[in-house]
Parts: sequence; structure tokens; C-alpha cells
Amino acid sequence: MKPQFLAALTAVAAAVLAAQPAFAAKPAGAGRCKLTPKQVVTEFMTEFYVRKNVRKAFETWVDPGYIQHNPMAATGRDAAIAFLEPFFASNPAIRYEIKRVIADGKLVAVHAHGRFSAEDRGIAVVDILRVEGCRVMEHWDVVQPVPDKALNDNGMF
Repeated sequence: MKPQFLAALTAVAAAVLAAQPAFAAKPAGAGRCKLTPKQVVTEFMTEFYVRKNVRKAFETWVDPGYIQHNPMAATGRDAAIAFLEPFFASNPAIRYEIKRVIADGKLVAVHAHGRFSAEDRGIAVVDILRVEGCRVMEHWDVVQPVPDKALNDNGMF
């Protein structure tokens, strides 16, 4: 796998990193968010990874002060949008499939399979997001290429 390819996939996963707008769930002037952190991340990642609506996903679900821990990506919501909108536009065949979403309090992990094309074996991605209210506040990720051969038959997903 080419280093540029892996770096680009890592950056995509890093910006994440997973139907209804966050604040539609809470009417204007209403109190707290009515969604669980797992619901927030599932909605965010679906809008971002699956529907590829970068700006909508980030402006709806991500706090402007979003903290990015991936060293290959700039911190902040606007930085993520600035990188990811042109990236997705120039890579229309990219596909992500969310395999599982696991929550532990305010931390949510998303295990996904990303591919640049149908022929690409792709990458396994685990995004970890911290949620406060209806906003993604912080992100970590781990990315691993899917190998041609494995020492077991268990698969990565």
C-alpha cells in the first residue's frame, strides 16, 4: 500500500471521524441534549462516512473547538471541513462501512471498513470520539491496512 494512500485514509479517518440534526432533537431554547453519546456519534458518522456530507456532518455534530489527536490532521472543526470537503470531492469512489459502534459513557468507538475503490482491500479504522451534549468534542483514531493474507481466518470485521 502506498504511503500517500495510507496517509490520506488516516487523515479521512482522523477527521472523524459517524439522520436527524443534533439540535433538532432539542428545540431552540430547550435544555439539554436528548440523545445519548452513541446516538450522536452514529448520526455524525453516518452523515460523514456513509452519506459523505462533510460540511453538514461537522457543522451539525462537531463543536467548533473540536480537539484532534491524530498528528497528521489539524485540530478544529473548520480545519477538518477544509481538508475533507475537497478530499471527498476528489475521491468519489471512497466508501466507508460502519461495522459497529460501542459506547462507554461519553466515549464512543466506531469500527469501520474504508475503501478507495471496489477492488481495494481497504483499511480497518477505529475512531474514538468524546461527546458532550450533542457535540463531538474530541477525536482519536487507529488505522490498519487490510492485508492480502492473514495468519488466521477470523477477518478484521
